[in-house]
Amino acid sequence: MLASARSRVTSLIARLEATPLAALVLRYVPRGAITLSALTFTGYAMGLARDKVLAHTFGAGAELDAYNAAFILPEIALDVLVAGGLVAPFVPLFLGLRDESAREADRFVRTVLGLALGVMTLASVVLFALAPATVDVIVPGFNAAQKELYVGLFRVMCLTPPIFAASLVVGEVLVAERRFLWYGLAPLMYSGGIAAGALVISGTLGIYGAAWGAVAGALGHLVARLIGLRGTGFRPIPGFARQTKGLGEFLRLMLPKMASQPLEPLVYLFYTSLASGLVVGSVSSLNYARNFYGVPVSLIGMSFAIAAFPALSEAANAGDRAAFARHFRRTLRSVVVLSVLAGIALFMTSGLLIGFFLKGGAFDAEDTARTTLVLAVFAIAVPLEGVMNLLARAVYATRNTLLPTLAALVGFSVVVATARNWLPGLGIAAIPASYAAGMAVRTVLLSATLAARVRTIAPPVETGPLMHASPAGRRRPGYAQAGLIALTVIVLAGTAVAASQALNSASIAAAPVVTPWAYELPLASHNVPSLPPQPTASLASAVAPSAKPGKSAKPGTTPKPTPAVTPTPKPAPFAMDLYQAGDFVGEYVDTWCVPAAMQTSINIMSDGADTTKAFQTKLYNLAYSLEPGNTGGADALGWPEALTKLGYGTYELDTRGSLNAAVWTVAKAIRLTNRPAGLVVWYGWHSWVVSGFKATADPAVTDDFTVTGLYVEDVWYNRLSSIWGYSNPPDTFVKTSDLDIDYKPYHEWTKDPVRDGKFLFILPVN
Repeated sequence: MLASARSRVTSLIARLEATPLAALVLRYVPRGAITLSALTFTGYAMGLARDKVLAHTFGAGAELDAYNAAFILPEIALDVLVAGGLVAPFVPLFLGLRDESAREADRFVRTVLGLALGVMTLASVVLFALAPATVDVIVPGFNAAQKELYVGLFRVMCLTPPIFAASLVVGEVLVAERRFLWYGLAPLMYSGGIAAGALVISGTLGIYGAAWGAVAGALGHLVARLIGLRGTGFRPIPGFARQTKGLGEFLRLMLPKMASQPLEPLVYLFYTSLASGLVVGSVSSLNYARNFYGVPVSLIGMSFAIAAFPALSEAANAGDRAAFARHFRRTLRSVVVLSVLAGIALFMTSGLLIGFFLKGGAFDAEDTARTTLVLAVFAIAVPLEGVMNLLARAVYATRNTLLPTLAALVGFSVVVATARNWLPGLGIAAIPASYAAGMAVRTVLLSATLAARVRTIAPPVETGPLMHASPAGRRRPGYAQAGLIALTVIVLAGTAVAASQALNSASIAAAPVVTPWAYELPLASHNVPSLPPQPTASLASAVAPSAKPGKSAKPGTTPKPTPAVTPTPKPAPFAMDLYQAGDFVGEYVDTWCVPAAMQTSINIMSDGADTTKAFQTKLYNLAYSLEPGNTGGADALGWPEALTKLGYGTYELDTRGSLNAAVWTVAKAIRLTNRPAGLVVWYGWHSWVVSGFKATADPAVTDDFTVTGLYVEDVWYNRLSSIWGYSNPPDTFVKTSDLDIDYKPYHEWTKDPVRDGKFLFILPVN
């Protein structure tokens, strides 16, 4: 039955390709590109249907959170260990071997299949065993029930990487054989399996129905490609022969591509980190825009590059420079024309697309405008990434993966540098703009690389082994090797710097970090419904102001201890952090650090978060009216006075003579009131919010503790100070030993005998 269906589909495709219209299309478009584009588009539609089924069945709740988190590590392992490195070298080497001997090509396929299955099976076994240990990395903020569910789902997902590894190898054979229909059908099987599992068996198994649907979908992914492999003469039986011809070169070419594979997920982790420090909804706007942007890139750039890859590889293997250039130019013209048109269309219709698909309900006009802006800027990168994909495949066809990897590393460094530099001026638009800049740099570098590689294509050398099929494999002169080594070192050094900046705030965690105390004590909220256990009166006095800076304290503001049950002492180190993702908001105007700190503090104390400029403007007007500053901003004393006036508990400005004493007092106050505090840093010119701390003991039960560090929110982020450098991202943990870099004693132009030389902080008192 399967053979009959396959025969009918193949016959239909052959008849369509014989029509005059198809002949005209094939003159300008590589064979299979239309098929791949159509199937890719269908895959997007199937993915939307899958997501709709999941959302309808489970909602945006704890189960679906655990399900999505369970995919993260298995997918990363598959991508890095197999998928990333396999794509570049397989097709050129396989086609070269097939031209020499079908037997050698079959042996090569079976060996690579065996390696891929073996590596991913071992990785899956390790991940399965270590599933509980991944909780603190991926889902540290889940409660106990969610963590247990995550571990169970994670172990089910560990079944899929070996299946996908086999399917990826078979898929590369299909690409080489130009059987694009069966290659493109596989993703539809996967999405369909998940949707079917959610619909059919979730009533019995709950969210595990979707997980087992993913396993069934992975099997469907593999089966679709195995069906397409029939009739090629190659046996998809795993094996391993160390002396397999071409294996050594395959591994040599695979390693550089594997090294660059983590860059793409790292870029989006970095972007998510940047967006999380902007207005609420920025991360969602970025993700929505990326989804729309990916459609034309996949339909044109990726599909056309994959379709042209076999022809480019065959021409390079044969040493036919003219044929290589002819295939490349034909595909390049198509990609440039279609992707430029797609980019223009996406730019012009971005507002219509976002409005039609997303606007409505909770997705308001502000969300629509922000997402439209991101998508419109992303549109600039559509033709750049389309051409980049083709250039990369063309270089891979000449059996070189190192130079494209170096280009990717340089592009990554450009992305990180430009995003950080442009963010203060452009806001969220800096993210897609930096992506376009990185794509432009990669395109230029790959163009130069391909020009050099094309010149090395020449007829095969009769006596040479596979590696010497053309002069492209000859040894370079010593100076060329030295230059390449020097270039590699420089690029790697730059990439290391960029990666350290990107990783500074990026995280693969799928949930906010919440320390264990949060399950024992109430989280901060707008009306502060309850307080944590209050210790003795002597402990309360430890956080009472020792001297009132600036103005005298008003009568009756000294807090009174709240009667409560005495807590049980805990000898172990203690940590707490009130910050939740989305609480942070930076200062909209350079001199608005006080209202921005107030706004962030209020968000931490509230069930929701208001990060709008309108609210910050109101806070500025209030703080300035209470305590005007000397440079157009509000004085630091306006911060506690305004919070107190607004009903967020009693706040006061306090001082200590040493940094350690100030930090000790701040930690004690946060612990006793369960509300954020603040530091007046940079000699009194700037404000930090303090949302938590780490200490050697619980400040609620003892005075004998040392604060090892504070969790801070610097409202200057993402700006660069010419004196203090880049500000830390929200919820950065700063060691006490490092605080003196920014936390300096008060010293401004206006002399203040109470404040001068003291460490200032904003204290929640009750």
